[in-house]
Amino acid sequence: MKKDVVVRFVGSAGDGLVSLGTLFGRILKKHNLNVLGFRSYQSVIRGGYNTYQIRASQDEVLSVGEEADIIVLLNKHVAKLHKPAVNKGAKIIYDSEVIDLDEFEYPSDIVKLEIPLASITKEISKLKILKNIVGFGAIIQILGLDETLTKEVIFEQFGRKGEEVVFTNYEALEKGEKFAQENNWPIVWEKHKYEKAQQMLISGNEALALGMISAGLKFYSGYPMTPATSIVHYLTKHLPKLGMIVKQTEDELAAVGMAIGAAYTGARSATGTSGGGFSLMTELIGMAGIEEIPLVVINSQRAGPSTGMATKTAQADLFQVYGASQGEFPKVIIAPCSPEESFLVGIEAIEIAEKYQVVVIILMDLYLSEQIATIKDLELKRKNTRFGIESNPKSKFVRYKITKNGVSPRTIPGTLNGMHFTGSSERNEEGTSLASTLAGLPDTLPIREAMVEKRMRKLDFVLKELPEPEFFGPANAEITFVTWGSTKNIVKEAILELKSDGIEANHLHLKYLNPFHTERVTNLLEKTSKTICVEQNFTGQMSDYLRMKTGISVDAYLRRWDGEPITTTQVVEKAKEVIGNE
Repeated sequence: MKKDVVVRFVGSAGDGLVSLGTLFGRILKKHNLNVLGFRSYQSVIRGGYNTYQIRASQDEVLSVGEEADIIVLLNKHVAKLHKPAVNKGAKIIYDSEVIDLDEFEYPSDIVKLEIPLASITKEISKLKILKNIVGFGAIIQILGLDETLTKEVIFEQFGRKGEEVVFTNYEALEKGEKFAQENNWPIVWEKHKYEKAQQMLISGNEALALGMISAGLKFYSGYPMTPATSIVHYLTKHLPKLGMIVKQTEDELAAVGMAIGAAYTGARSATGTSGGGFSLMTELIGMAGIEEIPLVVINSQRAGPSTGMATKTAQADLFQVYGASQGEFPKVIIAPCSPEESFLVGIEAIEIAEKYQVVVIILMDLYLSEQIATIKDLELKRKNTRFGIESNPKSKFVRYKITKNGVSPRTIPGTLNGMHFTGSSERNEEGTSLASTLAGLPDTLPIREAMVEKRMRKLDFVLKELPEPEFFGPANAEITFVTWGSTKNIVKEAILELKSDGIEANHLHLKYLNPFHTERVTNLLEKTSKTICVEQNFTGQMSDYLRMKTGISVDAYLRRWDGEPITTTQVVEKAKEVIGNE
């Protein structure tokens, strides 16, 4: 039996591509298959050229794949545009009443699967959108998927609309399945027994939001900015049963300001945006830093600068978040690699922010934020421990008391005997400002030094809690890949391919970017043969960051900045090129 299958839907905005992709992902998940899906789309409401690619397997799925087994063309416009991306042997499903592939001179080494979707749909209903379900019927036939399980998903999707709608969709599914069967469409997957589904299907942003919810998130604010917007959507959807506040603000300044205010009152709080919105947030992020207010900020990177390409991915904001706001203050930067890890990072970020009274920045990217994946065994119910909040101070309360780990006592407004001063200016332990008449006096210079040292000392203690970087593979490998964020699993898949070609490679993945495990990373890199840093930007930001932190330069790099994710093939080819140049 074929190990996995890759299905690509190609259409325009308005064709229901997102609904198609997510519904198909749910059908595959219902069969207990591992699923990974990603859509490439344009920033238009109607028209354009969009794709939604889904890969499914009984084994682990590390990327959405490259060559599609099945390509579904939804209109004539995209049939023309997609021609250069059609791979050898692909099975092309299309509406023969709308599209004539001969007109576009498609290659002869494909399999054309014509189906009169419009005519079949008319036999059932006047609703043209039903053609998508007819198409699903044909697809499940050639993939050997179970009709009963597929109908369960259809019922879950349309059951609330009534029995008539459900049975109309059932009929559409059956007619598509029957057409493929009667016309002897080639089988891609043989039918086999499917176990009961044990996993959930979730996007990177949804998993991150779920993690923060699990950690006791009580306030979230954000201004809609792709690709972070779906965090607000997900939280709002579950709002009534969570006892939390989700606020869509007028801009990013308001979003971060509200999150800081909520955190100051004791609520576990977060805000999210993309690079452009993060630019607006940076001054207030600095205020949270000097006031030592726990804050989680999500930056889901997209192709910039400015508006850039709003719907395309990138990893180009590393130095933006590292240098966020003027001056120096402790900030923790974490870059998850997958939806599952995004869930865990959501929990971790909330807890670190509160425990150490620092800003924690979660560095996502569009590819990670918007991919859908199956996940198993999430710890959704957990007991959350609150950190550092004094509810009943016994003596004079010193808000910014200098301590061994830099973390001072904290109260929330209204606490008896917990009154204190705070603000965006430097201060002494009691909170008295040093910014005006006390600035520069011989007696206050040591206080300024001590307060900076107190805040920055927190990072030393955070670092002790953070796991060391992951290192996979044989120590004496010919190639060492260095990754951060969402490129991890793509490189992991490439390493498996290289091994099948007789090339040994290992892999250093960096999740915690600040504070940084400098000593551990330096020791690992000093023992490598040839290093290749893989990242989605033009300038090689991680390569520069590594050199800044360790003094070590990587030997080679693979960078992509056109807005689409790096592929397994690109990684494999780069490794062979580096070995060939020795």
